[in-house]
Amino acid sequence: MNDEGPLLDALTHRLADCPAEFLLEPRVGAKGTIEVGAIVCDFLRRFMPRETLTDAAQVADAVNNFTRRRQQLVAVVAWLMHDRWFLDRPQLAPAVRELIHANKLAHLSGLVRADSLIGDPDRREELVRICLHALGLRPQGESIAQAMDRLNTLDSIERKRVVEKTRAAEARAREIREAMARRAAQEAAARYAPE
Repeated sequence: MNDEGPLLDALTHRLADCPAEFLLEPRVGAKGTIEVGAIVCDFLRRFMPRETLTDAAQVADAVNNFTRRRQQLVAVVAWLMHDRWFLDRPQLAPAVRELIHANKLAHLSGLVRADSLIGDPDRREELVRICLHALGLRPQGESIAQAMDRLNTLDSIERKRVVEKTRAAEARAREIREAMARRAAQEAAARYAPE
């Protein structure tokens, strides 16, 4: 996140304008409509003109093996990255390839539907920030601390982890209260039981 990237508003606006075709059902076997691997391959060939067709095709083949939800998310990311700001910086190509394969996107696709990442302003911002962070960038005009703080605030994966941890702590506290109540009842019964 040391380098400054594009304006956040420009990228969130681009996501809001994502064509509905990118949200169609990915083709897996005979089912589905869009070929996400082809979208990614075309994007990579445009983004990395020095890349061979074979390299782009290998990435596309890997994408075709992702879950449908992850494929939809990757299609949306390809739309976002097809922005002129990124296309003019081919040195980001290796980081973009890593982003496409990133576990962060896999986890996010399991929690948030791709249409929410386009339709919900907070989720749009989250996806933009995840992508910028993966590329070692922060939104233009933000400090590293501001960018990290906002990313952490919006992070669906972290929010889920915190909710699960809180639920586990609440369940444990409930178990302790119930055990204490049982023990108190047993002690009270023992005190007043006839001998």
